[in-house]
Amino acid sequence: MQFKVYILYSPSFNKLFTGMTSSLTDRMKSHNGDDPEDWTNSFKPWTLVHMELFEDEYDAVSRESYYESEEGEAHVREDILPLFAF
Repeated sequence: MQFKVYILYSPSFNKLFTGMTSSLTDRMKSHNGDDPEDWTNSFKPWTLVHMELFEDEYDAVSRESYYESEEGEAHVREDILPLFAF
């Protein structure tokens, strides 16, 4: 099974979300859906700005933790978001 670490961006709120899943399609539907119990619903629409694939769950969790850190978020904001025209 492949694990996907992904980063979403909400341009309306300048908010980042980092997650891990085996089904990115289902997670994107969930994040941009209408479930009032999902806190990401308040910041939609979300745009996928980055994704990495991992065969090992431990490696995926480790990478997700990095992107959730202050250093990882700074990397995303400085090196990844400027590649997009929001």
